Amino acid sequence: MSKHTIYIGLGTNVECASLLLQSVRRKLGIAFRGEQRFSQMVQTEPIDIQSARPFTNQVALIETMVPPTLIRSLLKGIERELGRRQQDVEEGIVKIDLDLLSLDGKILKPEDWERDYVKAAVAELATA
Repeated sequence: MSKHTIYIGLGTNVECASLLLQSVRRKLGIAFRGEQRFSQMVQTEPIDIQSARPFTNQVALIETMVPPTLIRSLLKGIERELGRRQQDVEEGIVKIDLDLLSLDGKILKPEDWERDYVKAAVAELATA
């Protein structure tokens, strides 16, 4: 088994964002069981969704032995566990969004990777 380096974007627009992201960090630790670092949380305006609520975002850098074929399904499972529902998204509520941004240096979500808050978070994690 080999070690993989992943960057995950975490986002939510619920009122208890810091508590929810704390729960996400704990669940990521259980699921991926590797070295983990998290950027500071930042507030951003909604992108590609009709919502009056700002988002709280964070980026995770994780080294894990989890095979790449399982990473996305683990992330989707965490979203479901924490109550993400499509009908909420349609109403402008994103309880939790976990996006696999990069895997072993390959950028998987180029438009997200280019966002200012993601660039700042990646730079922060690189110097931590």
